[in-house]
Amino acid sequence: MSPMKTLVFLHGWGATGNIWRRQVEAFVSPDITVATPTFPTWEVSWLSQYLRTVPLAETVLAGWSLGGMLLLEVLSRNPVTPAGLILVATPASFCERPDYPYGQPRAVVRALRRTVRKDAGRGLADFANRCLAPGEEHFREEIFREFQPQKNGADLAAGLDYLINTDLRPHLSMIPADAMIIQGDQDAIVSPAQSEIFQCSCKDARVVRLPGAGHAPFLTRAKEFNKVVGEFLQERAGAAAP
Repeated sequence: MSPMKTLVFLHGWGATGNIWRRQVEAFVSPDITVATPTFPTWEVSWLSQYLRTVPLAETVLAGWSLGGMLLLEVLSRNPVTPAGLILVATPASFCERPDYPYGQPRAVVRALRRTVRKDAGRGLADFANRCLAPGEEHFREEIFREFQPQKNGADLAAGLDYLINTDLRPHLSMIPADAMIIQGDQDAIVSPAQSEIFQCSCKDARVVRLPGAGHAPFLTRAKEFNKVVGEFLQERAGAAAP
């Protein structure tokens, strides 16, 4: 295995790469490049093209929620294995399905879609508020700043269309082994039960649940989150050592 030189964090719906600033501060170093790109469009094709610009075999990839879903879809088709994979509050299917009760009700996501088409700011504020678990209310002002309208309602609706329509369960067996799954145990957006799907379907996947954390543990539980990520990076570095 090649030594890890690059760490890429991919944000979720409604946010930008700036939401990872605590991780940039924690992990950037002379030996590691930390990248936090902002999705210009919620499309697999864009992410696939972006990943061609990084040394994938020397890169640990971390994806949050919708960013994690897009990442999984790309990796399931890519013959090059990254140095490591971290999934944060990432669902196999964001919405409920007849044989999958762990997702969000489709009616809820469709209602959010209608809202952002009419008033993007209101829809983003509602979603940001749901990212917080009980006890995380003191992060409300900060997380609201992260969910300001950067895109128009049509672009935000396109991201929700992906969440409504995509079921990644058929791809899970094709993603890289040894993935780290980080999940807040009070996540109201992606049920903690979703992490068990990865543990059962992905070879040697490991699940870490952060007590009391909601949908954005890298922000509200940054110290604990960064500790888990740091330990994973050390493992990857050890595996790459001659």
